[in-house]
Formats: sequence, structure tokens, C-alpha cells
Amino acid sequence: MASPADSPRPETTATAFAALGTAEPLAGDKSAGHGSQKGEDVVLEVSTMLGRDAGVELTPAVALPVPQVQRAVGTSVPPVDAISKSVEAEILKEMAEVPEEEQQPWIWRVHPSIRAQEDDAYGPKLVSIGPFHHGEESLLPMEQIKLMYLKKLLSRCAENNISNYIRVVRECEPQARRQYAEKVDFGEKEFVKMLVLDGCFIIEYFVKRIFKETRQNSQLSGVRWGFSHLRRDLMLLENQMPFFVLVRLFEQCTIPFVGTRTTPLTLIEITLAFLGVKLPREKHPQADHVHHLLHLHHLCLDPSHVPNKSRRCSSCHLLLYPFKNPINSILFVFLALFYLLKIHKWHRYCCPTKKSKVPRMIPSATHLLTAGIKFKKNNKVGSFVKVSFAGGILEVPVLRVQESTSSELRNLIALEQCCPQVGSYFTSYAVFMDNIIDTEIDVAILKKYEIIESKLGSDEEVAKMFNTLCKGTHLNYEKHSNASLFSDLNAYFDVPHHKWRASLKITYFSNPWSIISLLAGIVLLFFTAVQSYFTVFPRK
Repeated sequence: MASPADSPRPETTATAFAALGTAEPLAGDKSAGHGSQKGEDVVLEVSTMLGRDAGVELTPAVALPVPQVQRAVGTSVPPVDAISKSVEAEILKEMAEVPEEEQQPWIWRVHPSIRAQEDDAYGPKLVSIGPFHHGEESLLPMEQIKLMYLKKLLSRCAENNISNYIRVVRECEPQARRQYAEKVDFGEKEFVKMLVLDGCFIIEYFVKRIFKETRQNSQLSGVRWGFSHLRRDLMLLENQMPFFVLVRLFEQCTIPFVGTRTTPLTLIEITLAFLGVKLPREKHPQADHVHHLLHLHHLCLDPSHVPNKSRRCSSCHLLLYPFKNPINSILFVFLALFYLLKIHKWHRYCCPTKKSKVPRMIPSATHLLTAGIKFKKNNKVGSFVKVSFAGGILEVPVLRVQESTSSELRNLIALEQCCPQVGSYFTSYAVFMDNIIDTEIDVAILKKYEIIESKLGSDEEVAKMFNTLCKGTHLNYEKHSNASLFSDLNAYFDVPHHKWRASLKITYFSNPWSIISLLAGIVLLFFTAVQSYFTVFPRK
């Protein structure tokens, strides 16, 4: 007898029937119950074909009865072409939702490895902006205030029309979806409504801030008491909306002049006023270079990296200046070739062939003092991430540490981790601070030199904050913004006579009494030597 393994598979049976041009027998077919010669011939021929497909030559004795063939062919298999087309359609549909390379998302959820260090630093406490935290129960009270702000914005001028707001948001709705790293599961109606309410709330609040109206309107006191939370919430990476949506909405808003103001407001201007950033108008970032509020904050905290049209134009002007007349062009080319040859020769004969690695660590503030390195606060207006070292002096900008500082720094670092194209300035700064601060003693040293102004409970809390900022993050130690600073600090620290000189200064010149004692000892030693000399060699 044929073993169960030799029994015909449903697919092969169906193929056999198709090859014979015979329809598969149905369970309710009356002809299937007759034992006619024609039915037996069909069974025999089908069984023979099945055996041939399996590499076994069957005899009529092992032919399957018609009912068994019917059970074997009961499963229908879709054609291969239908499966291919179905898979292709699904893949194409999913690919359509993936942004192009030049349209990389800018609004991300913070990675769990980073979030694990301080989960509360990345979630909103008062208001939700965008889809990631929309609808959370603790944030629902602010939805009513968003409607109040929209009503106030519309009442500022008769030209303000909610239909225009909805229209412009619908126009950029597909592009807005692509700004989020995760798929937005909202329908078009819900997504557009959310963007309109969130965008108008932000614009109206910024306008109130610049016109100092938040202190006058008692109906909106719920936001006034929570201003610190509101500012913090608007600086969270997960709590953002695309900046171009704000721009489109602001273009549809008419804001009448208040007081003595005669120039129209710009969105960048009212946003910088909210952030407390004071920059000359010519240094304001271009709106089309800003992706969301946190990104604008990142740009403004380091103005040297703000993409500005006037700066680019002046740079191009300087580059093209040598080619404005033939004599300058020839002279420029000659000097450039001479310079390149000189640099090549110097590099070949004087520079080491093996590139040294940039150190990943630097000593703490306590150890840096033992090497004679002096700390100095930088009072210049600008970014607090700009650190410099020259001539044994480490110059660090002042940092005011308060309750929201940890959340602000962590979200700026998270932005750099998710969007490497913005640079790694804050990650590099955090690594620097993590290195020079090991314990509360190091914090006390930085407070002594007025580099840190802390409003937290203890120096230990400040040390803990900096020691956990960079856990779970990545930094290219060969190319980060403080790479040369790390090398210079370690090179200075490793020179022995710097430590000897510092030790001598601490031991003998740390206070006036030590200096007086040292001078007295030197005078006493001098007179003792003179006395000894005249004792050995008395005058005749």
C-alpha cells in the first residue's frame, strides 16, 4: 500500500485536474456518487499523474477513490500572480508613507536608552503640542484654554478668519505628517484640527507675551501661574509641531500695533522674545531654516552657527573679491600655490606621520587646580557652550542651574542624537562638564569662580545632574567641538613642572602669612650663612 507520505498533496491534485481540462469534483456534485467507467478512468489517470509528479509509478490498484480525490482537492490555492501583486501593492503603499532622503523627520520620540536616565525630563506637564502626547488625561484642561486663545486671536482683527487657518493647514498637512519620525495615526480632519488649535495657541501666547497682556487678563490666569511649565513643555523634542505650519498660520493673522510700535511683528521676533534671546535683527535665523521651536532654541544658543543670508552673501563676496580684476587673480593664484607647497613641505618633514587619538577624558576641576590651571568665567554675551583654554586659563561661560535646566539640556542633547546634522555642541559641552565635575567639591570650585550659579538644593544634586546627562548618548570624540580643548588640557596637565609650580604656590604663597614666613626664613638663612662665613674666614 502507499504510505501516507505518498498521498497526493492538494496543490498537485488541483494541477492534475487543470492539466486534464477536467473540473474538480464538488462535494454536492451528483455525478461523483456514480461508479461509471468514466469516473474510474478519471481517477486512474489523475492518480497516475500524481505518482509521476512525486517520482513514483502508481498502478491502478493504488488509485484513489473519487471521494478521497474530492477531499484532497477541497483547498483552493490562489494563483502566484495574485500573491505577487498583493505583496507589491502592500510594499508600495508602505513606501509611499516613508519620507524622501531630503525630507528627513525632525520631530522624534526620545530613545529609551536616553529616556531611562530621567523620564520626567521628556514629557509635558501642562500642554500637549503635536500628536505624540495629544489626548493625555493630565493635559486635557489646556484644550479649553487653546480654544480661548483662538477666540482671542480671531478677535484681534476682523480680517482674521478661521477658514483661512484651516485652508493653509490642509495645504501643508501631508508635509507636516512627514516631519514626525513615527507614523501619525490621526485622520486628516483630526490632524488638521489639532495643528490649527496648537498653532494658534502658540502664536496668541507669544503675542500676549510681547505685549505683556498675560498679566492683565484674569481669565487666562491658568497659564500665567504655569508659565515655567509652559516654557519647559514647548522646549521638549516630543512636544513639537512643524515651524512652517506656524509660519503659514502667522501669515494669515493680522496683529494690530500696540502702544508706540510702528513696525509689523515677525514670527521669529515674537518667538525669540518668548525664549528670552536677544539678537540683532541681522542675526535672526531665517524662518525657512527652522524646523520647530526646540531647533530654533538650539540655533540661538550658539549664534555663530545660525544660517544667515547676509553672512553667506558677505562670505561669497570675500571669496570672489580676488577675481574682480586680472592682476588680483594672478597674484591670488601665485600666493595660493606658494602657500600650498609650503604647507605640504612642512607637513612632510615636520609633522608626525601617525595621527594621535583625541583623549576621551579630562581631569576634574579639583585635579586641574593641582596642575596650576586657572578657571575664569566668560562674561561675553553668547552661547554658554563655548569653552576655551589658552595660557593655562580655562574660560567657561556662566551657567545658571535651576529646576528646568536638566530638561532643557537633555532635550537639546536628544535633538542632536536624533538629528546629527544640527551638530553636537551641547553633547560635547555636557561631556566636558561631566568630566570636570566628579563630586560636589568640583561644583563648589566652579561656584567659587562664578561659573555655576545654582538654585538647586545642594551641590550634590548639580553633580548628579551633569554625571547623568550623557548616559546612553553617542559622541564622535575625534571631531566634536571640544576635541582640541580636550587635547590641550591633557597636554598641559601632563607637564610635570606645571604641577610643581602649582604645589609650590599652594604651599608657600596661598596666604599672606605663608609669604611672610617664607621671607622671614629666607632672611634668617641669609644671616646664618653670613655669620658662618665670617666664623670660618674671620676678618684680619
